[in-house]
Amino acid sequence: MKSKKFLVVLMAALMALAMVACGNNNEPAPTPDPDPTPDPAPTTKVDYSGSLTDWMYTPETEDELTKLLIAIDEVSYGSAGASLQQANAAVAVMKLAMDESGKAEDTVKAYLEGMNETQKDYFSFQWQQAMKTALALLDGSEDAAILEDAGDADFDLKAVDSTKTADFNNAVIQLLSDAGVTNEWKNHTDVEPFLYAAA
Repeated sequence: MKSKKFLVVLMAALMALAMVACGNNNEPAPTPDPDPTPDPAPTTKVDYSGSLTDWMYTPETEDELTKLLIAIDEVSYGSAGASLQQANAAVAVMKLAMDESGKAEDTVKAYLEGMNETQKDYFSFQWQQAMKTALALLDGSEDAAILEDAGDADFDLKAVDSTKTADFNNAVIQLLSDAGVTNEWKNHTDVEPFLYAAA
């Protein structure tokens, strides 16, 4: 009788050991997360190794305010007629600042949203250069006669509010910052077109 009990206990012990060995410890399987956190998107970096045209953002558009932004973005430096393009860009900046529709800031924001990181950084460079020329035209340190040669003879500089222009510039600079722009171009002033900003 005792040997029977011993065999029963021994069999139970062996079964328990077998279950542990098989990993069957009766613990419930973990419940999968129904809403897992996705892996973060890879960070894209500004890359000025490509072609200059790759740095510009020129979407197809019929919107007049967006066309002004494209005019700023397409300015060239160091070429024949570059100073006239820069004058055009300065006028574009002032037109945006003086726009009465109330849509200029939203247009800049939408324009930036369509860009990659390099295009945003390059637009920041172009904007800053155009703003410098606009302020120079407004304070008289740049001869306003250039507007006639640039095809902007009908643009009335006297109608431009310098304070409003400066305020709009601050708003654009904030939008650029919100878009993650770090002005990487300032680390490349040994190459065109950035060297013209360093001159």
